[in-house]
Amino acid sequence: MLSFIIPARSLRDVTTECLISLNSAVHLLGLLPHVEYILLDDQSDPREGISEMFTHFRASSQCPVHVARFKQWQHYTGVFAYGLSRAKGDSVFFISNDMYVTPAWLRTVLAVAAIDARIGIVRGTAEIVDSFPQHEVKPPFEDRGPDDILAFSDFLSRTRGLEHTDDTILSGDAVLIKRSVIDAIGVMDRRFFGYFGDPDYGLRVRRAGFRMVCAKGAWLKHYGQGHIKAEIQKGARSEEANDRRRQLVLAAWSKFRDKWDKALPGAFINTDQIDWNKLMALPKSRELDYVAPIPHEPGVVEVL
Repeated sequence: MLSFIIPARSLRDVTTECLISLNSAVHLLGLLPHVEYILLDDQSDPREGISEMFTHFRASSQCPVHVARFKQWQHYTGVFAYGLSRAKGDSVFFISNDMYVTPAWLRTVLAVAAIDARIGIVRGTAEIVDSFPQHEVKPPFEDRGPDDILAFSDFLSRTRGLEHTDDTILSGDAVLIKRSVIDAIGVMDRRFFGYFGDPDYGLRVRRAGFRMVCAKGAWLKHYGQGHIKAEIQKGARSEEANDRRRQLVLAAWSKFRDKWDKALPGAFINTDQIDWNKLMALPKSRELDYVAPIPHEPGVVEVL
């Protein structure tokens, strides 16, 4: 079974497009009998109607659909952790709601994942890839809509095939995670609110002996900065939204230092500051505090 986790915090139109594109890819590839969706409303403004859109999708779906609404904002790490804990698939996809998913992306990611049992996480390329400018691929044209997106994605899949490269850091905006990884290391560490949850998880993946790779032939459309756009849509100025984001990044960086290496610089600039080889060599006793409780409690999450 394949599990698809899609979280949303407002941005209904973008989220709807993401879900429709994914569902279309699933149908075109004939995967429908082997799919489940986990749709998570991360305390969106009720006026956005995110939960209603998710439940409407479930009513028309031909496969299992789990819909939940968080009563407290979980941000990236929290929804990822919850989704992983709910997923039943042998391959679990986490896809940010500001993605346009293509059949070629999905097909290629699955094919690369099958190459080597040691590959635990697979991501693809996009126009915007946090932390990985080398994985950014911009179409040589201004796309006019879905047909152009699908055609370019298919072109890259045919020309780059199963080519892939190993990654040191996890940037988990659209990724496949194998069940063997979840069984080995659990879910994301919820002490990281929003940021550093994926670099932390990626480090744990590699320490457990798995590879993380980028499938160079797997391309999808990533609009980017969905969280910031949602804040601006709610009335926040761009400067205010970016300042709040910066404060969350700094708070998460402090927790990352406390967990892994207090000798890391106190001021965060970028992940180049981190000696990943040093962290890989730390004693295995660090494994003991990896898995934080998952918010299944009624006071936190409501299953719809």
